Amino acid sequence: MAYRRSQRGGFPSPVTVLATVATALIAGVALGGVLHATGNLRTVAALYGLEGVVNEWTLVLCHSVFALGPFVALVNRSRRGRRVPRPLAECHRNPFLCACLGTAYGVVLWAAVIAYGAPVAFGFVTASAPPIPYRHWGAFYALLVFGAVAGAWYPLLREFFDELQ
Repeated sequence: MAYRRSQRGGFPSPVTVLATVATALIAGVALGGVLHATGNLRTVAALYGLEGVVNEWTLVLCHSVFALGPFVALVNRSRRGRRVPRPLAECHRNPFLCACLGTAYGVVLWAAVIAYGAPVAFGFVTASAPPIPYRHWGAFYALLVFGAVAGAWYPLLREFFDELQ
């Protein structure tokens, strides 16, 4: 399996972009499925003042594309690092190791966005904000699944799209 370096200027390669978007859509479906199962899918659209199933799923899939970008950057950066622990350096090839990293990324994402980011943002916008940290367990489980699915699928799709070239 051959991995090409990014193009000049630090832009990601087309294979990286394609694998990231495909992985984000798969992980977004898993995220939306867990949010639906826990009864929290409507809250995603309600944050934007929207309602309806199409709006809910569109927002979940768009959020998953943007949320996966830093994870892919971490995976691609760790494979080129000299002082990176071996499991982290090999996670771009191993779906299990990447799923473990993705699960940890899901926890960090929940802490940064849901537990601390949302209450601070709502505190600026409204007079009443949720407590800090905001313990939204449905979102916690959903982001754990999102990270694990994204981590498991990214190396597989990256290899698949790389072989198509």
